[in-house]
Amino acid sequence: MSAARSADVPEIRRGRIYQDVYRKRVDTQLVTSTAALERARVEGGSLVFEGDDQSWKRALSDGLFLLAVPPELDVQAGDAFSAQFYQGASAPPYGRYRDLTSEHFGDALLGFHQRTNQIEQFLLERRFWERYYPREIAALGEGLTRLSRQVVRSVLGYAGIPEKDWEKATGGCTEAAGSYHLTFNHYRPAHDATGLNSHKDDGFITLLRATAPGLEVSRADRWEAVVPDPGYFIINFGLSMEILTAHCAVPVAAIMHRVTRQTTDRSTFGHFSSSNCAPGSDEGIYRYLPGIGLDRVCGSRELIDENDSEIYEGTVDPEGRTP
Repeated sequence: MSAARSADVPEIRRGRIYQDVYRKRVDTQLVTSTAALERARVEGGSLVFEGDDQSWKRALSDGLFLLAVPPELDVQAGDAFSAQFYQGASAPPYGRYRDLTSEHFGDALLGFHQRTNQIEQFLLERRFWERYYPREIAALGEGLTRLSRQVVRSVLGYAGIPEKDWEKATGGCTEAAGSYHLTFNHYRPAHDATGLNSHKDDGFITLLRATAPGLEVSRADRWEAVVPDPGYFIINFGLSMEILTAHCAVPVAAIMHRVTRQTTDRSTFGHFSSSNCAPGSDEGIYRYLPGIGLDRVCGSRELIDENDSEIYEGTVDPEGRTP
């Protein structure tokens, strides 16, 4: 075993990813408060927080914050797409995307899906955006990719990872060359289920556009409701960032979150930044060990697939009990 393996290696296998936080994933636990989140903006290509000197540390340890929507991003086009993609070809111009399923793309992650939860979604990876999305949606995706790059670079600098390691550590995300997924989500009130099971995202960061309540997060061992602000994206960190920075002076948490059962139609859209895992090219997931450097933990698509099974198939009690 190498020196780089002297510290504990994170567990990424299905059924074990959440073994240390299993009790937090029981969705009968009720919300007890409203989340007060740090607010930030991108200025001159860098992340700037609006609060005091501790805002950075609070945001990274919380695992989420609010980010001002840049004026050049057409979020209204995304709002329109997310409100219509699931309606079918009789609802132009975006309803036709319901008919594009994973079989069309040859990838089980992509296309239109109806989940066992209330969520139904349309998800495409960046290599398909220009061909399949209308011009305004593809442009939105590219704008979100640029914004994500700026946030990731700022966070890695604050966490203390040397800039020379950024590109490899993030599988290209610091150079806008990672894997990116643009997702549109609809929650079906007629479907008797929870909105979305509690989970952590698998990538580095997620940019979420939400204008209606429903998102809940677990901080300090209690569930809190997130009140959306139309002028801000909700930014949350994922497992890739948590693994990468776990041994840094300023580690970044991946936030546990869920969507409560919806009684009216709710639509959102989001952008996921992950290590490059294009077909035939998987840059992998790394952790940074001060004084040693980068240590590869697993494949990027491996982490995505393992985590997806946890999200959509539910949690396994580590002691074999039923939730």
